[in-house]
Amino acid sequence: GAARDPVTACVTPCVTPRWRFMELIERVERRVPLPELLAAFNEPSTSDYLVVYLRLLTSGCLQRHRRFFEQFLEGGRSIKEFCQQEVEPMCKESDHIHIIALARALHVSILVEYMDRGEGGATNPHVFPEGSQPRVCLLYRPGHYDILYK
Repeated sequence: GAARDPVTACVTPCVTPRWRFMELIERVERRVPLPELLAAFNEPSTSDYLVVYLRLLTSGCLQRHRRFFEQFLEGGRSIKEFCQQEVEPMCKESDHIHIIALARALHVSILVEYMDRGEGGATNPHVFPEGSQPRVCLLYRPGHYDILYK
């Protein structure tokens, strides 16, 4: 059969998650108990739905500010091609350019602790945008981000 578009393939089962995105935001604003929020964020349909949303938000920011971001691309691809191939599909690794665009799209400062591949497990902190006070903290292991709770 014909190959399915990766975004459509993921979004289709996630169109009606048990807890819709705005309902989840409202729960956060109401300060519901932490176990309830953790259960919501760890539910696969909700989690996948949020990841797709953030990927599309990142793609939109990259494309809207393409003149700034295209200088970071290699291989002669356009921003649109990069987004279609590397940002929008699920199961693609995220990188530096993704987190810069996401921080810009959300108007939030993000601290990323980059895990050193050497012995000892040292991390190297980077704040996006530089010089700002981070509100979100992430741990980056090659190809994957985890939320850090401080």
